Amino acid sequence: MSDLTIYGTTLSPFTRTVRMCLEEKEEAYRIYEYLPGSDEQKQEHPLGKVPAIRDADLHLYETLAICVYIDEEYASDPQLQPRDSVEKADMFQRISLYMDEGYSNIGPGLVIPRLFNPLMGKPVDEDRIKRALPRIKRYLTIADKELRGQRWMVGEEMSLADLFVAPAIYLMKRTPEGQELLSDLENLSAWYTNMTNVESFRETEPKFPGK
Repeated sequence: MSDLTIYGTTLSPFTRTVRMCLEEKEEAYRIYEYLPGSDEQKQEHPLGKVPAIRDADLHLYETLAICVYIDEEYASDPQLQPRDSVEKADMFQRISLYMDEGYSNIGPGLVIPRLFNPLMGKPVDEDRIKRALPRIKRYLTIADKELRGQRWMVGEEMSLADLFVAPAIYLMKRTPEGQELLSDLENLSAWYTNMTNVESFRETEPKFPGK
């Protein structure tokens, strides 16, 4: 049994991705709820980002490194990385695109100013949202096109690419702007509906304060 501990808030889509990996592997884990940038989280990640993990003597931070470790260290099925080299490259390409062009705009440009600012007692930043929407739409359009009507992002089985993107879409759909953007993207909407039926996705749904 794993002795793995996650450090990071369950509201974070990246923490949720790590949790989904562990749920898929049916590995036990603990969570310490630390906010990004907090003094506690800076002890686990040099930049105070979430999540980080400790597993026995191992200390890791950055979500992709953590997920690859989980998939390869806990080798039970399902395997979350394709065995085929072309499909594996495609998986990492989609994760890279998501990290560089997806959440880098979805998070600071929509999710934080629309959802998280009010939780922190801050006003919604409408100007920031307005500036970010074209960049978010550009990423979502690419992701929609590359799905090509497939059930999973890569190949015939769920992979880390699905586990990275789904938590961000979940947060987007809690905003009116996100719902509108997704309404015209049939492939991405169908893929997300499929993801909502994945047990690890349902089991890791975050609980927002007051909800």
